[in-house]
Amino acid sequence: MFRYILLFILLLMVGCSSKKVDIDYDPSFQINSLKTFAIVHKSREGYNILNDERVREAIKLEMELKGYVSTAEDAADFYITFESIVKKDVPSNVGVGLGLGTFSSGLGLSLGTVRGFSSDEGTLFINMIDPATQKMFWYALLTQKIEDFESPQERTDYFNKTVGVMLKEFPAK
Repeated sequence: MFRYILLFILLLMVGCSSKKVDIDYDPSFQINSLKTFAIVHKSREGYNILNDERVREAIKLEMELKGYVSTAEDAADFYITFESIVKKDVPSNVGVGLGLGTFSSGLGLSLGTVRGFSSDEGTLFINMIDPATQKMFWYALLTQKIEDFESPQERTDYFNKTVGVMLKEFPAK
């Protein structure tokens, strides 16, 4: 019985593992010639402008750590845009089931129940754009469950970590 409980816990943990960042890029684009960037983003009405500022600052910090220089839009070698989308009450793929039965004397009893879970889910897109052609040459996408935060600092730390993970694969200078 203990083996089954342990197996259930392991399967539940695998089902709740963090999601991978989806990254794509144009291999023909010469990223190594880029030096300066500008974050070009306009907050949409009705969205959390404070979180937009946190994402903007997290992107700027990560790019500067990689050796790029933030500059005005008209002087930038490339633009960075981002967009966030929130979906409310997204159902989970994880269900909890319980079964009971016996094979002795041909008798059996089973009881099963499944309870689904739902949570809010956020998707963040970060795009790198060539200003000369207005074409995207690199992007990262991450969708994950939205955390509950106790303070503004926890939100800032969360966005710094999330953006860091998303831009990890972008080449450093």
